[in-house]
Amino acid sequence: MINVSIRTDLYYVGNIYDLDKLIRILRETYGRRLQGYKYYGGKVTWGEINGISDLPLSVEDYVEPGLYRLREGYRFRHSSVSPKLFLLPSKQIYIVESNDFSQAKVLDYNVSIQYVLFGIKPCDLNAINVLDRMIGEKNPVYAHRRRSISAIIVEECLEPNNNCFCGVMNSGPFVEKDFDIAYARLDDKRVIFKYGSSFGRDVLSKLELRIAGEKEVYEYLEKTKLARERTSAVFKKSMKEIQESLMNKARDKELWLKISENCVGCGNCNFVCPTCFCLEFDYSINGEDQGVKIANWTGCLLYSYGQVAGGHFRPELYTRYRHFILHKFVFYPRQIERLGCVGCGRCITWCPMSIDLRECVNNAISG
Repeated sequence: MINVSIRTDLYYVGNIYDLDKLIRILRETYGRRLQGYKYYGGKVTWGEINGISDLPLSVEDYVEPGLYRLREGYRFRHSSVSPKLFLLPSKQIYIVESNDFSQAKVLDYNVSIQYVLFGIKPCDLNAINVLDRMIGEKNPVYAHRRRSISAIIVEECLEPNNNCFCGVMNSGPFVEKDFDIAYARLDDKRVIFKYGSSFGRDVLSKLELRIAGEKEVYEYLEKTKLARERTSAVFKKSMKEIQESLMNKARDKELWLKISENCVGCGNCNFVCPTCFCLEFDYSINGEDQGVKIANWTGCLLYSYGQVAGGHFRPELYTRYRHFILHKFVFYPRQIERLGCVGCGRCITWCPMSIDLRECVNNAISG
């Protein structure tokens, strides 16, 4: 056990059925609508949570580079979707222009509804913080949806999967701030809860949970400590050294050609990344002869991303892959003083060529 002095009364213990009570209280007592990871049709998607049957409580994800499988278990970490799908949908309608050239902004949901993000992961929470700083009020769709979120419930990961490296990115696998309620499954029966706001404390008080015992708190802390250590032993250098090395070697064409040799430019990493936010605008005419301005997700790995009226500013694939890495590890910190990667490992899991970002970074700084 780890030797620390801690207030055990800040932690509460229940079971998975208390999650159902929590959902019901948020929906019925507070009138909130819940969005989160939803188990449906044998896969984990993103959608509205109405009860415990919607939660991925009896499955876990087994991953390797280029591999994702759901199997029986109780340690679900994440799927290809993230809260980005709610905050910045893959297709967004911005403006509809009528024949008389009048314009009207279109919002695709009721802005008066208050949402709760339920069961998101610590890396997801940090990804939202990154998007807040990068996008904020600049994108009206993101801004409206972000303001509709009234509370955040986080499920902490006590056993990260093989592709997780949130520890070294300081984005998990537990949370310490910017949340209302966090819970973690000590095993397939016991759930430990903690609050991060006055709203979270009030909600938990309605669950009538028991205060955690000292052994349970120490068990939780030991598991978070081991999970943090497991997801931190990734890179060969410190983050400051990584950033300096990446910039020093940014012009080494042969190095980046070697690192990106297996990349096919499909953009999967961009689309599953919870912090990638690039959009491509399209203008079309709908069935009512109205002009419609629509934004769709795009990504810096796609060939079309670098095409502009005057030509193409990144025609070679190695330059696009280099930009992807530099953007996450160097450019984001310079823009918003936060890393653009949260260590969720999705780009590793959903790469059809099994490219491991961790290996690429290590090869770049040691090559």
